[in-house]
Amino acid sequence: MRGMKKLLFVLALCFLAGFFALRYREFKREETIALPLAFLPSSFTLVNRPFAIVIVGVNNGATLEKTLASIFSQNYENFRLIYVDDASDDGSAEFAKDLINQSDRTIPVTFVQNEERLGNLANIFRSVTVSEDEEIIVVLRGEDWLAHEWVLQRLNAYFADPDLWVVCGGAMDFPTFQKSTDFSYRENLNVFYAKLFKHVRKEDFLDAGQFLPVCTEFAYMIPMLEMAQGHFHRIDEVLLIRSSFAVVQEDREMATRIERQIRGRQAYAPLTSLQVFECGNDSLQ
Repeated sequence: MRGMKKLLFVLALCFLAGFFALRYREFKREETIALPLAFLPSSFTLVNRPFAIVIVGVNNGATLEKTLASIFSQNYENFRLIYVDDASDDGSAEFAKDLINQSDRTIPVTFVQNEERLGNLANIFRSVTVSEDEEIIVVLRGEDWLAHEWVLQRLNAYFADPDLWVVCGGAMDFPTFQKSTDFSYRENLNVFYAKLFKHVRKEDFLDAGQFLPVCTEFAYMIPMLEMAQGHFHRIDEVLLIRSSFAVVQEDREMATRIERQIRGRQAYAPLTSLQVFECGNDSLQ
């Protein structure tokens, strides 16, 4: 009897061991399947990618000093600034010039002052299309600013992966300091290779021959994401501070119509490669 109990005990242990081993294998398989394909920042970047920060400002004098300070304080060397004043009438264009000239930090700056208002999308299009293909574009509203002095370093760590072409970085609202839970293109930091943007057809930025007056981020991000399938990453880190003081007045009826127009277009075919750097330097596959 004692031997029979011992045998049953051993069999029970074997059964439990087999059961937990099977469940562990199933758990690991499910865990592996559930893990999303993600890009991770490199701890040791060998190349400082070139960045171009594009700012379109309209009557943004109230936050301009904070915006430019966040750029000039970046602990990064290989970047430049494209500042477009879109026909401001509050003196912010002159204020921006003074802040740039008085800065202790010397970086390449392209300053554009429009005599008449062209709109956000037109200015972004003009700025990006004259940029070098290998430049990584950081689009910033004139009322917003970078979250800290390491933003470009962090972006460079992500873009060290040649398979990454476009990024949507996290944002925090000011003055509530609430982290954005909405990963819409309008509410976060959009970063991408200039070469990818140039693949978007100009006519897809137009409505009746004029640049779209609303849905700016939607207009350029949707085509780029369609072309960059498998080469896009959302960064959950806060890289941008968005000012809630800037009230954007939009024609909601027009915005709805244009959004439908953009969604109704034939999707762009995914790109198999994005040749950015000259042969022998670097290339994005």
